Amino acid sequence: MLSTIREKTQGIIATFILLLVTIPFALWGINSYFDSGSKLNVATVNGTDISQANYRRTLDQLRGRVNPKAFSSPQFKRLILDKLIDQTLLSQDAEKQGYRLSNDQLARIIQTLPNFKRDGRFDPAMYQAVLRGQGTSPQEFEARLRDEIITRQVETGLSESGFVTKTDIANIVRLMSQERQVAYAVIDAQALMARMTVSPREIDQYYSSHPDLFQIPEQVRVNYLTLSAADLDKNDQPTEEELKKAYADQAARYVIPEKRRASHILIALPATATDKQAKEALAKIQDIARQIHDGANFAAMAKKYSMDSVTAAKGGDLGDVRRGMLPKELETTIYALEPGEVSKPVRTQYGYHLVKLTAYVPEKRKPFAEVRKDLIKQVQRNKGENRFFDLSEKFRNIVYEQPDSLAPAAKALGLKIQKSDWFSRSGGPGIAANPKVVQAAFEPDVLSQARNSDAIDISDDALMAVRVVDHRPVGRKPLAQVRAEIERILKQERAQEAAHKLGEEWIHELNTGGSLEALARKRGFKFQSPKEITRQKTAGIDTHIIDAAFRAPRPEKDKPVYDLVDLGDRGFAVLALKGVRDESGKAEAGLREQAKSLLMPRRTTNYYADYQAGLREKSKIKIYSDQL
Repeated sequence: MLSTIREKTQGIIATFILLLVTIPFALWGINSYFDSGSKLNVATVNGTDISQANYRRTLDQLRGRVNPKAFSSPQFKRLILDKLIDQTLLSQDAEKQGYRLSNDQLARIIQTLPNFKRDGRFDPAMYQAVLRGQGTSPQEFEARLRDEIITRQVETGLSESGFVTKTDIANIVRLMSQERQVAYAVIDAQALMARMTVSPREIDQYYSSHPDLFQIPEQVRVNYLTLSAADLDKNDQPTEEELKKAYADQAARYVIPEKRRASHILIALPATATDKQAKEALAKIQDIARQIHDGANFAAMAKKYSMDSVTAAKGGDLGDVRRGMLPKELETTIYALEPGEVSKPVRTQYGYHLVKLTAYVPEKRKPFAEVRKDLIKQVQRNKGENRFFDLSEKFRNIVYEQPDSLAPAAKALGLKIQKSDWFSRSGGPGIAANPKVVQAAFEPDVLSQARNSDAIDISDDALMAVRVVDHRPVGRKPLAQVRAEIERILKQERAQEAAHKLGEEWIHELNTGGSLEALARKRGFKFQSPKEITRQKTAGIDTHIIDAAFRAPRPEKDKPVYDLVDLGDRGFAVLALKGVRDESGKAEAGLREQAKSLLMPRRTTNYYADYQAGLREKSKIKIYSDQL
């Protein structure tokens, strides 16, 4: 058969067909054979395409951090698309305005990112490995980062251009400093609950009519594998050669810098000193130097003659000296002295100095034996990281290509299969505290078809794969288990209704001349006598009552305004607003600054939103909803 095929491929026609196939392969590679020629896009913005791949990558970055139901909703998908459209519009406008980021600037920024550092330094190999693990190329990452930085500059510029007027501030200050006099009584629902009764039949009816209220959530238990740089090679003892190489490579890390301590005597000169003043100061410092040379104590002379009021009392002590602390002339002199040596007079912008090096500890390197334990950890960590990046692709491939079991990946990589506790879609203990793990466990293929999950990036240097081994469907708690809870719910509802009804009765009575204090004391409820409050000083009063007090209209003709305030499970409060007084004329400067700080973020946010809306309004945007 093979000879027949060979014979059929020797003719002119066969050669021509072979050329037709070979040319695209040579010019464009094998992808040209499989690529249909069309690139799927989710939107086009002023001629710029937003690819489906970019859209899906953005979604994947949020996977596990968003409720799964919301994640798959059309509204959420459209929200993500709108964000990408806004980002594209902003990038286009930034380019028009001339915003630029050079390759050198971008490189410096990337080198500061902690994910790409090893031992505190940028590591090109780690940079490539991290991006490869994220499924993106350096070109894609750098283009995306460049866009983000440039658009952030535009956002910052717009935000900082916002402003508020004096009238705006005055209006806010008036509201913030306004005083309101309030009194209230709390109709406590808990106190009323003791009087409520519920029959067994009502409990049965409530249980029957609320089938979703007492559900046991769907739960799973999974087997899982973890590939972590922290665990790889942690028991592998480095060789002496490896430790010595690490010691040599990281010499700067184990160096204890030199220490110098100095004292000085200053004869000060004004900035505009004349030649005569300079000569007099020099003569004085030279005389002091002569006395020290003849045996006078430097510290005693500093206390007597130095014009540096800070150091003179301490014998001229400058403390430990480091590069960049002192004027250059003084620093150069100190670093040229031997311990105990006194300098010649030195001129600086402050005047003439004598300097003495009082102590010197030379630079030294921590001995190998002292840092050996640290070196072992460092070498183990580096080897673990290197092995992790080498094995991560293998881990991903095996759990994907052999989806019926985690055992092949465990065997190939020397990992141990572990088992989780039960957890629901809302998470749980241990590994289920990670939303990405929960999301993966409840993926339809993993949950219903008993397949391995894809590899999960649980951190920059750790991967996990899970496999569902036990599944509990949604259930319902038995009535006997929830009977007491239902009884409490029904009593609470009735107590709330009774409190609301009583509050309405009180307000009716108050509007006809009744006393709030008398009504409260008659029923044994808490009454709060009138208090002066502002929006800033609330006297510890419940926020529901404060909000109602500042929503209420001003009292007319000294007649209080009454309102019924819902306090949730606590019941209701009957509020009496007795008076309103504006105090903006007495407002402190700090309150005006506070008002400005409250207004400014809102103004800048609105300004930026208007800017985005303006870009959309004058742009041509086409959305391909069927590709979302």
